[in-house]
Amino acid sequence: MFSVLIFAPLIHAKHNISSSRYELLSGSKRNSPDSKKFWDGQYNSEKYIYGKAPAKFLAQNYDFIPGQSNVLDVGMGEGRNAVFLARKGYLVTGVDISSVAIRKAGVLAREFGVRINTVTASIDDYKAHPESLDAIICFYYVDRSINKKLISWLKPGGILIYEANTDLQMNVRDNIQQSKKYLLRPEELLKMFPGLQILKYEEPLHKKDFTASIILRKPKKNKV
Repeated sequence: MFSVLIFAPLIHAKHNISSSRYELLSGSKRNSPDSKKFWDGQYNSEKYIYGKAPAKFLAQNYDFIPGQSNVLDVGMGEGRNAVFLARKGYLVTGVDISSVAIRKAGVLAREFGVRINTVTASIDDYKAHPESLDAIICFYYVDRSINKKLISWLKPGGILIYEANTDLQMNVRDNIQQSKKYLLRPEELLKMFPGLQILKYEEPLHKKDFTASIILRKPKKNKV
């Protein structure tokens, strides 16, 4: 059994969201030719643009990941989620294309007295052995081309926690059609990782930032 939480939509008022913030939420510039330069520029300030607290969905559900697991944070950014998991005793590796973000993640880890492994690289270039990871987290990084890779990296019984905006976000921002491929379609997340077991799913429709969140588990192999 898994839990599904889908709220009926209310009337959608238009809210002003800056284009830079929208691109941060949608991931729409992460794979452009100058993505490293873009993200280095976004992160190049003392302020943590996402804050230092973990994503709410992760904070509420991290214990789906078995204790002391080896966790990969895809598109780690400034490290808020990676550091949170390290504080809970997990062994975390964070991958991000931005060297500025990697540096800030290291500063954040030291602030909280924990250690995380960091890799400055595009996830397209990052290499992991098949079935080598206990868990993967992926927050606001929509790249459907890497889905099979993420599945292959998980050990049998491994956990994937994933969250991103849906295209209902277009209801609160005009002129973003060019970014639609970086948004999830309604209920798409339920089918994005075939073969994995759904443990929990939420797609609330009452926020100005529309999201879909899921926790999945890779089935264990049957003993012969």
